[in-house]
Amino acid sequence: MQLSTYGEDSALYAAAYSAAYLLVATVLILANKHLITETTLNCPIFISSLGSWFGWLVAAIAIAHDPKKMSHRLTLGEWCANILPIGFCTALSLAAANVAYSYLSLSFIQMLKAFAPVVCYATLVAFGLDRFSGRIATTLSVVMIGCFVAAWGEAHVTAFGLGCMLTAEVAEAFRSVGVQYLIANRKFSLFNGMYYFSPATLVFIMGLSLVFEREELFRYENGSVFAKYWYLIVICATFGFAVNYVCLGVVRHAGSLMVKTMSQLKNVAVIVAAMFMYGDEVSTLECVGYAVATAGFIGFNLAKARDNVQVRELVARRDAESDARSPERVSLLRQKSNAPPL
Repeated sequence: MQLSTYGEDSALYAAAYSAAYLLVATVLILANKHLITETTLNCPIFISSLGSWFGWLVAAIAIAHDPKKMSHRLTLGEWCANILPIGFCTALSLAAANVAYSYLSLSFIQMLKAFAPVVCYATLVAFGLDRFSGRIATTLSVVMIGCFVAAWGEAHVTAFGLGCMLTAEVAEAFRSVGVQYLIANRKFSLFNGMYYFSPATLVFIMGLSLVFEREELFRYENGSVFAKYWYLIVICATFGFAVNYVCLGVVRHAGSLMVKTMSQLKNVAVIVAAMFMYGDEVSTLECVGYAVATAGFIGFNLAKARDNVQVRELVARRDAESDARSPERVSLLRQKSNAPPL
């Protein structure tokens, strides 16, 4: 794979998509949390599928109305090879993260998510979509230390809950590699991406739901839950789609690692909301740890912005050298050197 590059004009689009992400992701998390823990609908895996169902429907309608939105068409074999693994990672990430709501406090889950950029960066470097930088690694080390301090200060931590969050973050990192390659490198349109990603996600996430939630999912009492909390169902579906869409927009214009780092700002809002809405207790040690992680996040953004400039310059030099060595260029230079003087 080759390094992903982003033009200078992408900054404005990235900022707009990032701001939208902060809003819709915060609302979605609070709606998911309330639906999972404050109602009798004990189906966190199924709830995590609502955004994919709605996103697939919207993408299909948009492409049917304007076929030009389908920038790439894939055969079944290409879909299985390129998209299905992304769907598996997406399903595993969504399901594991939603299950964690039943075992960890909402505020602590958001603190653990500060570790996501570390996992994502390591995975992107391993697959050649980003390059290693000592400066970036140092800032992410600060983030990692802050997360460990926050975890040490959590009074109600469970091993299973931690395992769910670790699984979610590793799966999300591998998903990010595939999404960034297709959206940023191969230039899939956003609706095109959702049209192919959503069914791949649903194949696995509905399978997981049927295996682990079959009895809960088909309980007769769920009908009354859907009738009473229909507005939460609508929010989870529509905002789940919105999060997927704006995330693809951020990836297209700034890379998947920027999604992880922007999440830290969203996490602050969710932590504060959890303290007021659900009475989550946040210890002093947790606050210190998260403050350290946030400082590392700020340092990362500065280091990453500088590295993006260097990557653009590096790719530009490579392209110039490649053009200079091309057979057409060499032939043209020879013709000019052999041409008679005027």
